[in-house]
Amino acid sequence: MAIYEKLTSQCDALIAGPEIPVVTKNYEITVGTALKRGTLLTITAGKAAATAKGGQATAIVANDVDDKATVVTAYVSGRFFADKLIAADSDTVDSHEEELRGAGIYLATAL
Repeated sequence: MAIYEKLTSQCDALIAGPEIPVVTKNYEITVGTALKRGTLLTITAGKAAATAKGGQATAIVANDVDDKATVVTAYVSGRFFADKLIAADSDTVDSHEEELRGAGIYLATAL
């Protein structure tokens, strides 16, 4: 099985392709914070939090975490489908596209 096939079969179509290397990193989160896979994250001083409206998104949650977790694995590089990502209420993923690109995360749209 090719790497791309293996990644896409395990990643519920969040990853858009192999053109940009998919890289993850672990970050500390505040206990009591549940996060869904695909949520935009803001990283500050090595700690992650869901990106608030108007905040700067620099990573994406790789796996669901419950409210007892203290660490989140995040994608810090790769190509992802914009319609599969999760932004804060009354915010849009598109409004974070430029800053994500600056962090090494590129957005794609489904054909």
